[in-house]
Amino acid sequence: MTSSLEIRAEAIHGLESVARELRRAEARRFELLARGYRALPPGETHLRAYRAEAALALGLTEYRVDALLSLAAELAEDYCDTESLLREGRITVAHAEVITAAGHVITNIVATGVDAAAGAEVAEKTVLASARRKEYEHAVLAYALEESPNRLKPIAKRLAEQWSVESIEARQAAATARRRVTVVELADGMAELRVYMPAVQAFGLHDHLTRIANAVKRKTIPAPPVPHLPGAGPDGTAGGVATAGATADGAALDSSEDTRGADEIRVDALHELLSRDPFVAAEIGTRRVGAELRGRVQLVVTADGLDALLARHGGTVIRDTESRPSSSDPAENATVKCELQGYGPVSIDAARPIIASRSQWDLLTVCSHTGEVIRTDSYRPAKPQERFLVARDGHCRFPGCVAPTHRSEIDHTFDAALGGPTATDNLAHLCRRHHTLKGSSDWTVEQRAGGVLDWTSPTGRTYIDRPPDRLPERRTSHSSRRSRVRFEPVGASASPGSSTEDFTPEF
Repeated sequence: MTSSLEIRAEAIHGLESVARELRRAEARRFELLARGYRALPPGETHLRAYRAEAALALGLTEYRVDALLSLAAELAEDYCDTESLLREGRITVAHAEVITAAGHVITNIVATGVDAAAGAEVAEKTVLASARRKEYEHAVLAYALEESPNRLKPIAKRLAEQWSVESIEARQAAATARRRVTVVELADGMAELRVYMPAVQAFGLHDHLTRIANAVKRKTIPAPPVPHLPGAGPDGTAGGVATAGATADGAALDSSEDTRGADEIRVDALHELLSRDPFVAAEIGTRRVGAELRGRVQLVVTADGLDALLARHGGTVIRDTESRPSSSDPAENATVKCELQGYGPVSIDAARPIIASRSQWDLLTVCSHTGEVIRTDSYRPAKPQERFLVARDGHCRFPGCVAPTHRSEIDHTFDAALGGPTATDNLAHLCRRHHTLKGSSDWTVEQRAGGVLDWTSPTGRTYIDRPPDRLPERRTSHSSRRSRVRFEPVGASASPGSSTEDFTPEF
């Protein structure tokens, strides 16, 4: 009689075959769509007609087909190697979309004027951008063959920043001058308040509101009132249920259950903060909404980036523990100086007030050449182990998961109850879902040197998860890139046509 485990192993084996077939079918679909597009006669009418018919044939919206056609045109013109790997089924359309989207910064040229000299400068930079785009493509494809699209995205952003013609400082300065607040009308009496602002501020504000929402759900701070809307009680609270005040020492509140979701509380807290006082948290009784809470955002700053910042504004310079000769290639010296975790590269100058305000922000300093964490700083006392793990892991360490560390828990790889040490080589971040999976299922994990995790599934397949590269742009030879297996078992019996060469980089 076939056991449950054997049935599951056979199912996983079949799913692997189906996944390969789907990749090839997706590549074939994209190739046919692009072929028809390239054969179109000139004129917008022909494009619209083809787009409408292709959408009906594929069962997709015209909006999605239009995005695929734009991708096809961009690949054919600017990313020929990416197009080839897509046709072979070695990467997916999602990979190609990540690569091209990140590559847009390479050709994002900031005009310095409207005269002939400025025009000539733009033309020169456009030629340079075309050459640098090829270098970027060559570098990013080595990672695309190994990583899921979600994990490829931050790597692609950093690599594109390396080869960008304009510095992130110039681009962000131009973009900051366009910051704005707009209202978009929606149905059902609703609207969207959209704010175009620097990412470090946006992420910090969102995290602040999230912390307020979490504290309200834990009943450790007063709940912001619901604005006078349909369904709200006469006092502005949800369903007429009033909430009691918090104790002086911040103990949990004795109040009726708040039935609002986290998103609803975030919106209500934002309304309360902005409508009463735009500069401080709003008063409710004798306490302020979220006054004791601060948004928490993680920055990764290279040592030489911090050196340059401190040298310009005064302060002690931090010296790298490892020196490296400067390259004559401008792109080699274009290491990303500052990165907002969960977003990507940001201007080091834009981060200056954040770095200076360490009572509210995390600061991780890494070696400019190796990506190794040199030191951490935090707005509150924390164990050096915890800060090191945040710097090393970056996200949940289950293969393919990108849940950030602040939404994850530090787990003992080898159970502490069985004698596992509380040391960085036996600790790793896992999101709640995968933490539960590890403890309640037959999934097992072992940690090797450098924080490498070997996950073994219930069917006996092994999946390797390595800590994210902090400085992928510093890798001068992609042949030295260590193989990282994603969703393809190591050592499992292969079915016909399942050679791992589909997943092995050739760069």
